[in-house]
Amino acid sequence: MRLYPMLTIAAVLLAAGCDERDSNIPEGGPPPVTGGTLHVTSDGTWAIASDPARAAIHVVNLDRREQTARIDLGPQDWPGRVAEDNAGGVHVVLRQSGQVVTIDPASGTITRRVDVCAAPRGIDADPDTGELIVACAEGHLVRLTPAYELVRRVTLVHDLRDVVAQSGGRTYVSRFRSAEVLVLDGDTIVDRVRPEAASGTIGPSGSTRVATVAWRLRERPGGGVLLVHQESVSSQLGDPSFPGAPYYGGDCSFGVVRPAVTEIDPGLTTRTLALTNTSLAVDAVDQGGSGVVVAAASEPGVPRDSWGFTQMNGTRRVTAGSSSSGCVPTSDAFSPSGSDARPQAATAVAVAPDGTLVAQYRDPAQLVVGGDTIDLDGGSVEDFGHALFHEAAGTGVTCASCHPEGAEDGHVWIFDVGARRTQTLNGGILATAPFHWRGDVPNTDQVLDGTFVGRMSGTMPRPDEVDSFAQWMDQLPATPGPVVDADAVARGREVFEEADCASCHAGELRTNNQTLDVGTGGRFQVPALYEVIYHAPYFHDGSARGLDELVSVHEGGAALDDGQRGALVTYLRSL
Repeated sequence: MRLYPMLTIAAVLLAAGCDERDSNIPEGGPPPVTGGTLHVTSDGTWAIASDPARAAIHVVNLDRREQTARIDLGPQDWPGRVAEDNAGGVHVVLRQSGQVVTIDPASGTITRRVDVCAAPRGIDADPDTGELIVACAEGHLVRLTPAYELVRRVTLVHDLRDVVAQSGGRTYVSRFRSAEVLVLDGDTIVDRVRPEAASGTIGPSGSTRVATVAWRLRERPGGGVLLVHQESVSSQLGDPSFPGAPYYGGDCSFGVVRPAVTEIDPGLTTRTLALTNTSLAVDAVDQGGSGVVVAAASEPGVPRDSWGFTQMNGTRRVTAGSSSSGCVPTSDAFSPSGSDARPQAATAVAVAPDGTLVAQYRDPAQLVVGGDTIDLDGGSVEDFGHALFHEAAGTGVTCASCHPEGAEDGHVWIFDVGARRTQTLNGGILATAPFHWRGDVPNTDQVLDGTFVGRMSGTMPRPDEVDSFAQWMDQLPATPGPVVDADAVARGREVFEEADCASCHAGELRTNNQTLDVGTGGRFQVPALYEVIYHAPYFHDGSARGLDELVSVHEGGAALDDGQRGALVTYLRSL
């Protein structure tokens, strides 16, 4: 094993150690970055900033350029997206508690709280009806009055992310892993849009990319939407020992994942731009003729000038048109004053009605409004595990690039050993060791050495830092699946037991941690089954597109009748 000093992040942590720790950090450490946690009210008076790392909501008076309130929440609330209804009411999604709250900016208090669904993610207000629309990861689209009376609940497809409602009854809803945008007329899906890669081929070997992981969907001036997403190499990866090989991407930055923004106009025509030297773009706002400003949330990591990658985080402005390479340069939009010592990770960006840009920075907690920096109440939330997970390694890729929010990108990678679907890190990953599909990586130390160092060109942490990373990662919660019919779930659980599925998928995480040959082309680790609804396509090579197909082709599934298979699928969806 190779041991190197963790120079940049270690120095940051030592410096941060002089600062007082925030008193409201969730017990498992600051949650993964989600982006999209900032809203400016329509009258331009207030900025509302969700802060999941401090389990808080910050209220800032933009006229006075000062924070007027910090609203502390519970450790499992995880405040996320913010929306404003037609009457000026402000509503915040609480991702982990399954709720939405109303806050009164003037008093800095919560005035209403309601349970919405298992995993709320996006929220917007219908400009025609005034109803709130909440997009839930488990697949529900929930309509509420601003007083939180249920209007209706419809089921679309799983993995919903953001929702943008526009006048005339059109609604756009994004899906997280696939980067697909659903176009709705009322509550009915009438079209689907998935961005094309900015450049069809890259590098001398003609490698290709596909759109993945839709971090943020926003409304564009004049109609349509802007999607902030990733692009991942979809063809054979090269040898990581050669920096110029297709493994490292070959354009924009060396990473196999690069950020991109796609403009979708009202006619559903798309234009995609990949961003140069930018890692982990998680939010963006379209300023029309002034271009697009993105928030890049990666930590600076260790400089790798010899690899040709210069980290650009913070807020980046994209103004160039399309180019022959499909890649466009970015430039600094603005940054906190006094931030020359180290680049800061921006987690959200918004625009005030007068056109002023507003950006949210994570640690120290700040808003930048035009050229003014506003300090937000809150101590340090620096955590080595969190920092390493979001660090831009030598190739410009972060752990969060393939494991967004600690989960996975839904992508099937083509390695020299064959196709391998990304696996999730959520739900207590340490209990599923040994790791990787072959079950040939026994511990976190070797995961970091082989992937973070060997493939991503990162720097190997010290043993105590590896332990900190493992502990932070092991606290990442699983996303619950939907329970639409409790009786059907109970019948499916009986089928699961009668079909002896539990002989391999045993225990709380439903894996025996064994490496087995079940007729899928070799010996592979038995995957855990929690949050399984979100992990399509299935098997190590992604060969089963959905749970119905998974059950039908899996060993023992062929012996079940249609009713048993249906019940089993319902049960699996609920995990």
